[in-house]
Amino acid sequence: MTNRIKEKLTAGEVVFGAQLRFGSPAIAELFGHAGFDYVVFDTEHAPQTPVGIQQQIQALGATPATPIVRMLRNDPDLMRPYLDMGAGGVLVPFVNTAEEARSGARAVRYPPLGTRGYGPARASKYGLEADEYFASANDNLVYIPIIEDAEAIRNAEVLLAVEGVDTFVIGPVDLSISLGIPMQFDHPKFQEAEREVIRAAQAAGKPLGTAVYGGDMLEPDTYKRFLDQGFRLLLVGGDEWLLSAACKKLVECVESVKR
Repeated sequence: MTNRIKEKLTAGEVVFGAQLRFGSPAIAELFGHAGFDYVVFDTEHAPQTPVGIQQQIQALGATPATPIVRMLRNDPDLMRPYLDMGAGGVLVPFVNTAEEARSGARAVRYPPLGTRGYGPARASKYGLEADEYFASANDNLVYIPIIEDAEAIRNAEVLLAVEGVDTFVIGPVDLSISLGIPMQFDHPKFQEAEREVIRAAQAAGKPLGTAVYGGDMLEPDTYKRFLDQGFRLLLVGGDEWLLSAACKKLVECVESVKR
């Protein structure tokens, strides 16, 4: 399957994705049909299992969206099975140094470019397209570190220059906490850190990516700010955020009538 992240970023287009935590194949399929370019299955902040992740990847396979797995940490041993299941890449938290980025980027690719062991299973259609998968995997998969720590900001120039780092996502909440200004996204210290990442990415020729925060998620202006800054990969809240927002709105609606 075409990796829409690679395809659209290469063409200079905007890539829009959502993050799922509830572990439902039906929800994954719905998000894929809804028009998201990619869907992230979060194993860092949700009690997901490898079996459950494979079921969601399979469900997403009926849609054009690319499956990405958010890892617990930058560990090649954890990445391997999800790639073999058919994930189009990994989103990795707290990548703070060039050495960490290099290790992760190599973990998603076969030698000589990387260290990934062979055994793609479902990714190669259970061996029916093994040769085709092996020939295209290194070019088709993506490694996306999350920049969310003050150390990563200090190392941004060398970190983002690492070969195999395809793009990145700024993790605003943890970054603001690391900077000592929790949730203060308008604080000059946070904005300077954001600008530093942008400068480093532009110097390395890497597309800009971020998690979307602040504002109304259903208002175009919320996204316009990031697009005007040059961001091309956007990640928004998914099943958890949408369901909680809908529940809140519904209860408020009913309560207003009761009054």
